[in-house]
Amino acid sequence: MAIKTQGRHVSSPGLSRSAIVAAAMRVADAEGVGALSMRRLATELDSGVMSLYRHVANKDALLTAITRAACEEHPYPEPAPSDWREAMRLAARLDWEVYRAHPWALVTSSSARHFSDTSCLDWMEDALVGLTDDPDLARSFSIAVWSYVQGVCIQHVSQQLLPGGDKAEQSPLRATEEDFELGLEILLDGMEQRAERAGAPRAGTGSARRFATFTRP
Repeated sequence: MAIKTQGRHVSSPGLSRSAIVAAAMRVADAEGVGALSMRRLATELDSGVMSLYRHVANKDALLTAITRAACEEHPYPEPAPSDWREAMRLAARLDWEVYRAHPWALVTSSSARHFSDTSCLDWMEDALVGLTDDPDLARSFSIAVWSYVQGVCIQHVSQQLLPGGDKAEQSPLRATEEDFELGLEILLDGMEQRAERAGAPRAGTGSARRFATFTRP
């Protein structure tokens, strides 16, 4: 899919960081992050390339910015649900919505060079206090849920990530929303059983850490 563009000018007095990020997301959504470059973005914004660097240091900074913006469309709530299962379901569904809307975020959010915000894992770890008070186990559980969502969503949106990819009905491995929900419940059941086998004592539903805003790593 191509985006209609206009001629490029030397500069755009009304250019802003938010406008640059929004335009970059439009390009990434339509054409993938592989098509995103400062020159391509300048064309999209009818601007000079050097004008962009006054607001965004480089392409890596741009990818970080659009990943954060995508995550902020579906922020984790504060406070988290007191029930650990409901909190994990909520986190998983919010991430699912981000990746469905912006498939490229599956790639950029997994790159330490482009995004290293771990506040979502902190949020999930806090929410698991009703299951275990072992921080290492809670961290592993959080990563397991986050990785599960990414894995299923890759199958769900694969045709959007690959140019000329198969249509959804042509892939027998494409995960449906029903597959996602069932798999998540199976994962949560396994987490509960693992915590019980580890003999991890149950803690209360409170949390030692709280954050005003949450984004995904």
